[in-house]
Formats: sequence, C-alpha cells, structure tokens
Amino acid sequence: MKKLFILISAACMIIPMAGFAQEVKRTEDDKTITVVEETKTDAGRVVTTTVIDKKAVFTNGFSYNWEMMLGLGTQVYLGENDYRVGHWYETLTFPSIDLYITKWASPVFGVGIGANFSQFKGLYQGRHEDTNFTTRFKTDEAYTGADSKWDYYQLTKQRGYYGNVFALAHVDVCALFGGYNPSRIYTLDAYAGGGVVFGITDKAWGASFNAGLANKFRVSDRLSILLNLRGALLSDDFDGESSLKEPNQEHYDNNFKIDGLVGATLGLAWKLGKEKSGWRNATRSSTVYYNDAIYADRDRWKDAADALAGENQALRDSLANSKKEKEVVKDTPDLWFHINFIIDRWDILKREYINLQSVADVIKSTPNTKYLLVGYADKQTSYPAHNLFLSENRVKAVYNVLVNELGVNPDQLVTDYKGGVDYMFFNEKEFSRCVMISSIKEAE
Repeated sequence: MKKLFILISAACMIIPMAGFAQEVKRTEDDKTITVVEETKTDAGRVVTTTVIDKKAVFTNGFSYNWEMMLGLGTQVYLGENDYRVGHWYETLTFPSIDLYITKWASPVFGVGIGANFSQFKGLYQGRHEDTNFTTRFKTDEAYTGADSKWDYYQLTKQRGYYGNVFALAHVDVCALFGGYNPSRIYTLDAYAGGGVVFGITDKAWGASFNAGLANKFRVSDRLSILLNLRGALLSDDFDGESSLKEPNQEHYDNNFKIDGLVGATLGLAWKLGKEKSGWRNATRSSTVYYNDAIYADRDRWKDAADALAGENQALRDSLANSKKEKEVVKDTPDLWFHINFIIDRWDILKREYINLQSVADVIKSTPNTKYLLVGYADKQTSYPAHNLFLSENRVKAVYNVLVNELGVNPDQLVTDYKGGVDYMFFNEKEFSRCVMISSIKEAE
C-alpha cells in the first residue's frame, strides 16, 4: 500500500510538469488553421508548426470515394400530344426507378453513370394512321378525357416501358462555395450529361441530355436521405411523332420541337469505397529544433565580437588621424586581429567585415610588413579531421576577402590552419572558431 501511494504521488507531480513542458497555440482564418506546438526538453525547444488548408484535400486512390444513389418516385413524359390530356396528373407514371454510381475525384467534382427506368404514358394522333408515321408504344385504346377542341386529332393512348442510360459530371455546390466539410447536414449535388434513351416494350432509340439536382440530407458518415429532382431532353422522334412530320405549317408551329421528361424520386445515397469520411484536409508541417544553450553562447560571443569591433574602429580612427600618414611602417610586432565564425560554418558574417576592413587598411599602410592568417576550430565541436577542414576553409575565406574584395597585396599574406583547439579566450569555446591575423616581424 505504501509503494502504491508513492507511485500515485509521483504521477500527480509528473503530470502537471508535463503540462507545463508543452504549449499549443491555434490560430484560424477563412482559408487555414495553424497549430504551433512548442515542447521543452533538456536539449532545448522543439517547435512544430502545422498548417491545415480548409479548402484543399489530399487526392485519394481509385478505390476511394465512390457513391451510389438509388431512388423511387414518379415522372412525366412530354411528347408531341401529351399536353392535350384532360388532367395533368394523368401523365404521371409510377414507379420510376433511378440508379446512379459516381466516382468523386475531389470533394467538388465527380464523374459517373446513371440510369432511370419508367413507364411510357402518353398520347398520339390517330389520324396519323393514314400517313407514313411510325408511332411507337402504340395501343388501340382511344383517349376520351381531352377537351373537345382536340377531337380532330383522334387522340389515342401510348403505353409501354423504356429506359434512359447516361454518363454524368457531378459538382458538389456546397463544397464548391463553402469548402470541404464532412459533417455538413445538407449537400446539393448538381449533375448533367448525355446518353441514350431506349424502348423496352417497343423498338425505340434516341439521344438524351440529362440534368438534375440531388439533395442529400446526412444521416451518418456513409448514409444520406436523397431527394432527386431531374429532367431530360430527348430526341424529337423517340415516340415516333416528330414535329418535322406535321402535315402543314400551322401544325408544325404549334408542336414541340423536342421531347422531354421531368421526374422526382426519393431514396438513399450511400458512400462506398475504403474511406468513411471521404477526404483528408491538405496539411503541411515543419519542425525546428532550438538549442537554447547555443543561442545563449552566441549572444555572449556576439557581444564580445562587437566590443572587439569597437576597439578596431577606434584603432582605425587613430590611424586616420595620425600625423605620419605617409610614413611606411616596417613592422608592428604587437598587432593582431580576431575574426569569429558560427559553429560548423566558414562563411564570413557581415559584422566581421568591419574588422576585415580595419585589417586591410593596416596591411595596406604597412607594405613592408607581412601578416600571418591562422584558422582554428573548437575541438569540442566535431572530430579532428572535420575541425581541420573547418579551420582550412575559414582561413581561405578570410584570405579571399582581403585580397579579392579589399585590395590587399597577396604577397603580404601567409596562411596556416591548426584544426580544433582548446579554449583560446575567456574560457569560451566559441571564440576558438576563428581566424587570427597577426603581423610578422621581418629581419633587418
């Protein structure tokens, strides 16, 4: 029991400490969500930034994001004579069956196939019996419910079954304007495409252009209730009655130039494939590791380097004001300069150009004196061969700036490099990452 109490107490102490070790900041705008997570460790801080794009998603494979829509309802066929019925509801047919299979390439756009099957319920003109009309879905049952003004047409009932198969392009209107949201309650799927309409109980063929609005009401991640409103334009002579075959101009002007159908079905939309929710928002993430101890050291040696730069500037001003501007100095035995570098680097920082300008001015004012350039690295940084490589490249970098940029006579310079060394100044290893420049006393 005592051991258990100790473990519980330790856990209670550790959990709050862990909470303070990590900090998460979240910001959001119309397009993105940004999460910055900062974790403090013994070695320093780890900062991970994750940006989530609200309107972009990762593309899924072919087996993902399929959807099937199945509906049952009613529709109306609109042919050459169907508007002459006595009551509009006489043209309604039931059942009308819809089936759609869609592959969504993105949350906004998809392609697929669709089909609907229904009864052909219309009227044709009996007087066409004496012409070359080939009326389809034909019966011998006269229609008696029309207004008497249509008696001239001898309207007769058409009955049969037909199907319509088509390819479609789909657009999720809500995702197009509102971005991807898997929890959205209502989704509007607008679609359109072309296909073939054909008779089942009669030999009839024609082209069809189809369009509609699939209204989906979310029930779960996979299932939605479907209200599908659709329409189609069909070939004019699919039912065997083309306006081009009317006996005179008056009949032609009063007739439809194209057939059509409209319908509504109620059913279910079911998401197929491997993904329930469908898509993953596009994200990008980056992690930066901060060694706070190194940054503290950097600030200290930067201050020291700034102090040295100030001393060098004072020396430069003193030389400029010297009364012996034209006098050639043969040697300066106590003169030396320190050029500092960042850990594991040999490119020269902008602030060191101040020191190098001072060095160049002094060297050019003492043409009879040679100067020694020696490169160093701190041996705690890496293994000996790499430190030797660093020190060599650092001295080459300083030599190139003095000669190629600041106009120093290369005959006045001698270079060397020593690799990794122990603390050179103030017991600080970063001051050992340097090039030392000192005058060489010539023999008389």
